[in-house]
Amino acid sequence: MSSLARLSLRMGPSAGPSSRVSSAAVNRLSTISRHLSSSASNSEKATSSKMASPHDDLVLFESHHNARLYKLNRSAKLNSLNQEMIDTLSKKIKNWRELESCKVIIGTGDQQAFCAGGDVKQLVLDLKEGKDTALPFFKSEFQLNWLLGRLGKPYVAVIDGVTMGGGAGLSLPANIRIATPRTIFAMPETKIGYAPDVGANYYLAQLDGAIGAWLAVTGQELYGRAAYELGIATHYVTPNLLPTIINEITSLDSPTSSQISSIVSSYTSTPSSSSLDGESSKTNPDGRTPIRGEIREFLDKTFSLRSISEIDKALTKAQSDESLSEETKKWAKAQQDILAQRSPTSTAVALTGYRKAKEARRLDRTLLNDISMATAFSGPNRSTDDFLKGVTSVLIDRSKSSPDWVPNKLSDPKLALSEIIKNFYPTKTLDGQPELELVPSSASKLDSGRDSTWNRFRKYGLPSENDIRSSVDGYSPGSGAFALTEQELVNQFIENHNSPSGQRREEIEQRVREVVERRCKKDKQGYLEWK
Repeated sequence: MSSLARLSLRMGPSAGPSSRVSSAAVNRLSTISRHLSSSASNSEKATSSKMASPHDDLVLFESHHNARLYKLNRSAKLNSLNQEMIDTLSKKIKNWRELESCKVIIGTGDQQAFCAGGDVKQLVLDLKEGKDTALPFFKSEFQLNWLLGRLGKPYVAVIDGVTMGGGAGLSLPANIRIATPRTIFAMPETKIGYAPDVGANYYLAQLDGAIGAWLAVTGQELYGRAAYELGIATHYVTPNLLPTIINEITSLDSPTSSQISSIVSSYTSTPSSSSLDGESSKTNPDGRTPIRGEIREFLDKTFSLRSISEIDKALTKAQSDESLSEETKKWAKAQQDILAQRSPTSTAVALTGYRKAKEARRLDRTLLNDISMATAFSGPNRSTDDFLKGVTSVLIDRSKSSPDWVPNKLSDPKLALSEIIKNFYPTKTLDGQPELELVPSSASKLDSGRDSTWNRFRKYGLPSENDIRSSVDGYSPGSGAFALTEQELVNQFIENHNSPSGQRREEIEQRVREVVERRCKKDKQGYLEWK
């Protein structure tokens, strides 16, 4: 049954004023359904309240009550961002931020992709022709990433389909990030001789343990439910429910992020028993993430090491470690095989960028680090040609062989932390480095302490280990000064998430109990203490 039919049945055949409300709601849902499924070839593009923007072939905009929606509409390129799209989005988002009648912003793509990233293929083609388009592109993109992190109103990103690189930059600042079984999330930059940018490290650094470092260095893809379980997404639903969810959000007069979260939570996808039998993968996106148990412990220990060379050595050693399960040994080998294909320079820069973000705990500092790094990869006096080589090999020539990375070994002295900082994150501005204009300005002075949004990234998703520890230790607001039992802790997190029912409630409880089992100990009375 379609979302439109479900809504009609829910509202019923009542007459009078209520039927007029029902009719308006049904009409709105119909328009939203067209919005989510439309492409540049759709005739609907010229109808309804769709934009007066001259660039509506690349980005579509709509107004519904107090909600504003944007839809990336470059389907042939998996909605990858070019300069025109960034400029169009930036102008509209600035307007919506200041517009009093705009109470919530919703970002969508299409069924294939939310956004596959920036159009780096074109940037490299331009670089080869002597055109300086890369750094202006990165500057405007990073400024948009900052703006999205400073909206001051609820922001919902529907990450249905491919969401990578620049797509992460658009979606990670959102309070509510909705994944589906079609979601494929990654920061794949080390595959092409680059490293994660768009402020992504600020958000990856708020994931549990060293999961963010693993994602940044390896460029590994997360499928469907795994993106939700590991904290990239705050909610997980089936794609056919998206029009209904968005319709309910746009019906609110003055929506809060908490209200929106409750709406989306009520549609949480229930996995089938068959999908849970296997791990999350491209062919089984509903499966649970393999990053748990011993693999998770090994990941944290390995990707918390200080250098990419140490990580590589630890992966080698693990494969003959008799204390590890065969599953963990196999996982270690798979990660080492992945690193062997990546640019060694990129993996070292990715690890350093992640660490610097985790230390700074500020989005502005992370973006300033990103523009320095981008200049070192693509500027006039760049520190390496790996970005050009990687994009040429992977995206232009579609070569099946590995690019000629320089250096080509993870143990090369040029990848030492001191060398990476000197070449990619120096204290002095690099030649040709653009100056970022971060508007609105931060409420606090640069490097004066953590960002006001730090630790809020996971607020509306499954509980983070950091939040669970804060409650166990008594530091979380509302946790009180008394020790908690496991059931009291579970009850607290269910209440903090507006007491959801059904699948969402079960997932919150399961999440808390799993963390307690792995990270807590109990005294004789059953009270918890963090190990």
